[in-house]
Amino acid sequence: MVKQLNLDTEIREALVQRILTSLENAAQGSTAQLRGSLAGGNADAYSDIDVLWKVPDELFQMSVGRIAEILSEAHPVESLRSAPDFQNSDKRRLFFVQFEGIPLFWRADIDVFAQSVQRDPEYDQHNEAARGNDWSLTHSALMNAIAAVKALLRHKEDTARQLLIRGFKRVGLAIPEGSSQELILKLAEGVTSMDSTKAELACRIAELHQQAFG
Repeated sequence: MVKQLNLDTEIREALVQRILTSLENAAQGSTAQLRGSLAGGNADAYSDIDVLWKVPDELFQMSVGRIAEILSEAHPVESLRSAPDFQNSDKRRLFFVQFEGIPLFWRADIDVFAQSVQRDPEYDQHNEAARGNDWSLTHSALMNAIAAVKALLRHKEDTARQLLIRGFKRVGLAIPEGSSQELILKLAEGVTSMDSTKAELACRIAELHQQAFG
């Protein structure tokens, strides 16, 4: 039996506070704060968690090196990915985190800056030396499937369609016919056939689809 979609925002709020506390406790002199829709007061039940963590320069490498351990103190981590644009940056990282047992919509995006960067969003944006190549295209495509479910629940059909098209293209799959709801499942199935290590996540997406659309 598939459980109903549980998006109790009090659970998300408590998780946010634990994340912020864990980050600040991990590096003396650091500051962690919300940004995005949760910070702006215009979030809905589907909104993800955007965090900015500013760390003293001398603690930057230690902090990003221990990020999985640090976040596990807030809640067990299911998956942790580092954005390839900044994987080798000396003063910036961007992490994407899914937590165990937490709704897939509530991914945490942790943008980490050394204090001397002054939270400059352009820092290392165009620095080829900062790039890395540790990135799963299949996982990324499944993130598009999750985002498409969210877009449909927000009644944004065009956004959902574009997300799904990009997801199929990302892993080199032909875009099949069907509604956006159907394409979500087809993308999850297609990714699983390519990469069996993503079967568990694809199964969670299928369950989310059932919860959202019946």
